[in-house]
Amino acid sequence: MSYTTWHNYGYGICVDDIKTRDVTRLESMLKLAPNLDREIHDWLEECSVSKPEWDDYMEFDQDFMLGLATILQKVIEEAEGLCLTACDDCDSRTYLIYQPRYPWALTQADWKLTEEHLAAMFGRYVGILTDEVVDVDYQEVENGG
Repeated sequence: MSYTTWHNYGYGICVDDIKTRDVTRLESMLKLAPNLDREIHDWLEECSVSKPEWDDYMEFDQDFMLGLATILQKVIEEAEGLCLTACDDCDSRTYLIYQPRYPWALTQADWKLTEEHLAAMFGRYVGILTDEVVDVDYQEVENGG
């Protein structure tokens, strides 16, 4: 018998701490990433969903089934130019984290980052979705199977 485990380390949030299910606020956030917004709405149209509900949007990520974490990741990547990692742990809790990278893989946006900038950025996007405050901190996500 064998067991494999992996870890994702980074600075970010546990997306499951965001308790909102407000479609209007989600759609407002998607407007910040017009290409993603178009892609999601084209996908919903292909699925014959004319009045999408929260759960319809959360099924957009058919590869990893990370729902809101994937949507946040893609919105931030398009709007801010930052590559974040959407992942889950062995308890199926989802996270969105900024992971360390090799220097040659860093973009101009990465070089300008500070902890304060990341915390403010996460706060801005979570603030679009909800009035709740979500902790931004160092995350170690363990997964295995």
